[in-house]
Amino acid sequence: MFKKALVSLSLLFVLFGVSACGKTIDKYVQDNMAEITKEYYFGENDTMFVTLSVGERESDYLLNGQATEAVGYSLLVIKFKEENILRAITFEVQSGDSVVDVEAEYNSFNNSYMVDIVEDITIGESFSIIYDGQTVTLEKQNFAINYENALQIACENLKDNLEEQKSYNHFNAECYLRIMSEKDNDFSDLYWCFTCLNYEGEGFSVIISTTDGSILANSEDEENV
Repeated sequence: MFKKALVSLSLLFVLFGVSACGKTIDKYVQDNMAEITKEYYFGENDTMFVTLSVGERESDYLLNGQATEAVGYSLLVIKFKEENILRAITFEVQSGDSVVDVEAEYNSFNNSYMVDIVEDITIGESFSIIYDGQTVTLEKQNFAINYENALQIACENLKDNLEEQKSYNHFNAECYLRIMSEKDNDFSDLYWCFTCLNYEGEGFSVIISTTDGSILANSEDEENV
């Protein structure tokens, strides 16, 4: 009986080991996303740029190399073309027949007003914001390379670096996938930015074209990405 139990236990460990070894690096990355943008909206008028990033991010948003439980988010960012010194602004978000008042606070890091509207309104293919009598309509950006394509491309390009973050069946890092522009106040070209940050605060990134999936930049071993 004891021998049979020992054999069964050994088989269990073997099966567990085979299962862990069979897990691809893509799966490790997917399971350790601290932030991922799945949809992106953009609009502008003569006075402001407005973007909306929709996706998931960890509930405890910490740059510590460890992804925690994910929650949905819809981050609205308003960036004025001329300096605005208000601490916060209030505006309307209109989607279909629904209109809600929203307040966004100033973020000095990127000189813009930001607010998470995930629980305020349901967004379709487009919606509008109204501020100070002016309307900006945001359209969903249907990128040729979507977030799933971008993740796959990033994993292929950074495979060796990502493999180094594995320890047995554990991935000692967290990953981010965001939309970025080439520079402030220039949204003519948008790119996917994938970043991996490990426990030691070391990271590496890759910039991916949203149009054809080409690699536009690749940086490795940067601290505090």
